[in-house]
Amino acid sequence: FLSAMDISDARRQVAEINALQSQPKYAHALKITTPALFDRLEKAVGNSNSSSSSNQTLPVKKCLSLKIHCHELDLDELSGLVLEIELPFDYPSGSTCRVLHPINKTGENVSDASAKIATYLQSFVGCECLELILEWLSDNRSTCLSSSSSNASDDSAPAGMVECYILRYNHLLSGPEHKKEKAMVDAAKKTKLQGGLLWGTPGIVVVVPPSTEDDAKEYAVDSKEIGKRPDGVESMHFPESRLEEAGLGGLAQQKRGGRLQNMDTATLRTACGGDEALLRYVLGVR
Repeated sequence: FLSAMDISDARRQVAEINALQSQPKYAHALKITTPALFDRLEKAVGNSNSSSSSNQTLPVKKCLSLKIHCHELDLDELSGLVLEIELPFDYPSGSTCRVLHPINKTGENVSDASAKIATYLQSFVGCECLELILEWLSDNRSTCLSSSSSNASDDSAPAGMVECYILRYNHLLSGPEHKKEKAMVDAAKKTKLQGGLLWGTPGIVVVVPPSTEDDAKEYAVDSKEIGKRPDGVESMHFPESRLEEAGLGGLAQQKRGGRLQNMDTATLRTACGGDEALLRYVLGVR
């Protein structure tokens, strides 16, 4: 996939990261995980004329991403927390940055951290957000790792978004001759797992409400016993209206009677709200 990135957004992204890395208190906490792309954008904006580049775009395949290592921020309460941040193609002019996959090396539950940060950033579209995230972590160091119960998970989701769960497989092949995949479909039907299944390489299962995180984890165990091991269960937020449009919502689920919907990439793109960066992340394309 190739997407067009406005060069003014590229310039602001590069400037924001460079400005933060020049500050001693942040220099070691931020690690760019797409260094080749960053170098390319830095060269591109350096070669462009800021007064005449407002309508110029750059073809890009993926978004800039970086990790924030909280143990480098002198936040003892968050010493094990690592945040993976993605800067969408239209950031900061049209969107905020996205916390993709918070990891806590101490083993505490951090599934709500990305949702809390996303909610906080909603009013900052058009603004550089990385330092806002760093300041939010400092201000909320005592509470940002606390997780809500399963019944309250929707309360922590950004407005208009629904928490779903992604299971990625090396490959899933369609057809009755593929017995492991058929057993997976039967297992999902038996437990009335709600969501969709994308055949191919990689294979993707999207678990949607009312199925829960526990349901997704149980299905991962079932898959492993069948001989199809997912790479884990990852929480992710999707636009509720676009899930409905993609046929993954409540009414469509009732009509399917507890069967996973067969998806293609176009269906998954619709569920992602047309957000190519989110689609890439769901597919595991980094």
